[in-house]
Amino acid sequence: MTMETKLRDRTYRASCASLGIYSASVIALPICLVAISKELGFSLTQSGALGLFASVVQFVMLISSSFFAARFGKIRVIRGGLVVLAAGLVLFILSKSWIHAALLMLVIGAGSALLDALLTPIVEDLYPKDDGSKMNLLHAFWPVGTLVSVLLLGQLLTIGVSWRYLFTGIAVVMLLVMFWFPSSRKIRLPANRTDFSHMGEILSLRRFWLFGSALGFAGGAEGAFTFWSASYIQLSFDQLPRAGAFGTAAFALGMAIGRFSSSRIAGKIGLRRLIIISLLCGVLVSGGFFFVRNLFTLYAFLAVIGLCIATLWPSIQSYAGSQLAVDPTILMIFLSCFGLPGFNSATFIMGVIGDRWGLRASFIVAPVYILFALILMLIDRRLGKKSVR
Repeated sequence: MTMETKLRDRTYRASCASLGIYSASVIALPICLVAISKELGFSLTQSGALGLFASVVQFVMLISSSFFAARFGKIRVIRGGLVVLAAGLVLFILSKSWIHAALLMLVIGAGSALLDALLTPIVEDLYPKDDGSKMNLLHAFWPVGTLVSVLLLGQLLTIGVSWRYLFTGIAVVMLLVMFWFPSSRKIRLPANRTDFSHMGEILSLRRFWLFGSALGFAGGAEGAFTFWSASYIQLSFDQLPRAGAFGTAAFALGMAIGRFSSSRIAGKIGLRRLIIISLLCGVLVSGGFFFVRNLFTLYAFLAVIGLCIATLWPSIQSYAGSQLAVDPTILMIFLSCFGLPGFNSATFIMGVIGDRWGLRASFIVAPVYILFALILMLIDRRLGKKSVR
């Protein structure tokens, strides 16, 4: 194995670890949400709005990340994102009110946007001929990080450990992961086009808007179950934090199995077919939420719906990259401009519905979002056929 290959593989493993600890930082808020909301006096709407509040700075940082990457290199920017996100988590523990917490979410949003923008395209750079396997394997570390962290955090909350210590622990691990990346001077990554004309070229493509919108709705469906499952279990079934964590862990387990499996089968059946099948299953299964009446059936449901929608985010990104002849880094960043707001919009809308009609009713957002994503991908299928002709 050559030194170049070793550095490439080290960078890939560090990227996987970064996505895993990033997911732990994202899931920490919903797992600790009941404890935080009781301590600081949040409503469901305010709880759901925290992520939406961060979306403002996330959008700006996503767009800016392409210029940062061109100027400083992707590895340095990813390292910077880890530091900023860790700092945001540490500062968040100082929150005394919702306004204070919302303002500190801007720092967390800035760090998370840099990671979300560049962890996916750096894999495109490392493995330019990837058939979607490496991408799905990378994104499998999101549910793996979620699974490990929710079980650990839920148990620690149940035995009385403060959520503030948990946030600090995640920040420390995040800084350790940062040092795993090799020096940006040792590994060569392709240069990216950051000129405004090329960005305009991407924005002029009809299929880009279809892919982006589909990714936004898919991200929203994922956010619905990721953000609110634990709180729903604790509030509706009068359970301890451990039980809520088990629900999110079941969803994460289904996601992990789905992404590890799709990394193997993507090259066999094709990404478009994989996406359509996943969306069809997601629509059918997510609607079954309202027929679930007991906790153990809910755990099984969450595992199955996680399996159904697991591949959507990475596969839509990979498929878009294979279909659009544009710079992959800029494309992935622009697609993330849909994915993150989609994720956060769902959590906010569910909080509003939850305050008015109950948290159970708010889960109608998930099948609606998946259905919209399915419609968009079917429209793109027709456009794709026309372009071939």
